[in-house]
Amino acid sequence: MFTSPFKKLSNASEKKLLILAIATFLLAATCMIQFDVLLKNDLAPFGIISFELAKTLDHSAQILASWQATEGAMQSAAWSLWFDYVFIITYTFLLCLLIHRTARIVWTNQESLGYRLGIVLLRMVIFAAFLDMVENFALLQLFYGDLQSHWSSLAFATATLKFIQIIFGILYVIINLIIVGIKKITHVKK
Repeated sequence: MFTSPFKKLSNASEKKLLILAIATFLLAATCMIQFDVLLKNDLAPFGIISFELAKTLDHSAQILASWQATEGAMQSAAWSLWFDYVFIITYTFLLCLLIHRTARIVWTNQESLGYRLGIVLLRMVIFAAFLDMVENFALLQLFYGDLQSHWSSLAFATATLKFIQIIFGILYVIINLIIVGIKKITHVKK
């Protein structure tokens, strides 16, 4: 059975790793936000995410044309697409560590459904990172002029699956944190 890659870490090591993961994620996210500033317009209201979810070649081409018409936008898009490979590592590392940590704290029995669900979601987040890399490859093909519909379709499909898997991982962490909060409140009242 697949277990958490963080399973053998001590609690102190886990905490140090979590601080590092949060710091690197915040740094990478700040960079991605900066790259996105010039990419937001009427055709791409969510910047690079609009490009990821363009779905059709026509829409992808329109977004690229709008960026070409904005000074510095194409350079920002290039930085965003290439730097996203670093961002993938940071968000995957952080979310997997959070899933592991909340599963371990809330579900002390590793045979419980809640713990095993956490392991499944941890796998899904790792798979989402792979999907994100495939998506980036497809977007880079479009960006560098290989305007074929299969690149837009591939980017859309992988981005959609990636976002769904990441959202499930985040919801798992949030729900587990709520459970921890409820346990603490009910324990204090006793």
